[in-house]
This record gives sequence, structure tokens and C-alpha cells, in this order.
Amino acid sequence: MKSCILFLHGTYRAADLPYYRRLCRGKVMVAVDGGLRFFIKAGLKPDFIIGDFDSAKIVPKKIRDRAEILSFPQIKDKTDSHLALDYCLKNGARRIDIVMPTVGEPDHFLGNLMLLTAVPRKKRGPAITVRIINRRYEARCLVDESTTINDSAGDMVSIIPISSRIELTSTGCEYRADSLKIKRGDSRPLRNRITARRARIAIAGKALLIRQFSR
Repeated sequence: MKSCILFLHGTYRAADLPYYRRLCRGKVMVAVDGGLRFFIKAGLKPDFIIGDFDSAKIVPKKIRDRAEILSFPQIKDKTDSHLALDYCLKNGARRIDIVMPTVGEPDHFLGNLMLLTAVPRKKRGPAITVRIINRRYEARCLVDESTTINDSAGDMVSIIPISSRIELTSTGCEYRADSLKIKRGDSRPLRNRITARRARIAIAGKALLIRQFSR
């Protein structure tokens, strides 16, 4: 299980289904409770279904016969999303896409974003990459690292500090930063448009990177 894709509960528009089908290629597919609706709508069969089934109350037989089902009680210490992420990490996944098609309830949205900050950082071996993604944006957590974004001119990048203070360096964007010191809560690193074919974002500290797609 090297690459996984988790589909969370939300509204999946018919126009976005081809995009999500492409994301599924070569990945272990996981329906997280109400995320089962994506598979029903897209005509795909998940490899795993994980959750307490408060949203996905009925699993169609043709899917139930093909998928491994991991059922949890509704009263528990972790959300379905957290349980699904833990399961993938424990089974050796190194790249995990979490599809969250809509913001939905604000506590769930923020809780899922914060899950990105709790992913263990490996000192040895292949890095673990986890992102939240949908047709309109992606979110990742950077910890003392840099990332290069290619062929994305017009996209909007926002950096949200998780550490009390970070240093931000960015090139290829409308506003260039060179070891810019930013406190948590500062709005300066929000909504910086990519202007070049290649943009580079480097963080000293811990921060969320949110990229809004322009197309």
C-alpha cells in the first residue's frame, strides 16, 4: 500500500467526477463513511470502506462483496477521517490523498486540516506525503522544508503558520519573500499569486500551504 486516496463525505458534482477518477489511478481507494457516495456516483468500487456508518447507512451488495469493510462504533475517540488516515499509515502508505469535496461543517473542515499537521515525519526512508485535495484547492503541511510548484501560473498560494513563528522564502510569485519572519496569525502570507512557470516555497518552522487552482 504505497499510495492511497481517501474520499470523505461531501457533495461530488458530476462535472468533477472525471478529475477524481484520474486521481484514483494507481492508488488504493478508500471510502470513508459517507465518501462511499462518490464511488456509487462514479461507478467505481473501493478497496476499503472505513467508518461508523452514520452517513453511509446502506452499502450496495455489489460494492460490499468487493470491498473490505472496517466498522467502528459511533462513540469513539477519533473521527472516521482520522481512523482512515491511521489505517493507511500503519499499512505502509507513503503518499495519501484525502479528497474533501466541500467545506461542510466548519469543525470537521478545520479538524481535517489539522490532521495534516499531525502526520509523523520520517527521519529515514521515503518521506510521507499527505494532502487534502479537491477540484478547487489542495492543502499540505510543510515542516522545515521546501516545495516546488510547476506549471501553475495563476494559482493562488497561502501560507498559514502553525508554529508560533516561521521564516518564509518564496520565488516565482507576485510577492517575493526572502527569509520573511511571520508570526502565527499574521495575514501577510495569504493569497500570493504564482506568476512564473516554476514557484518555490520554503518554510523554516511548521505551516500549512494552501494552493487554490486557477483552472
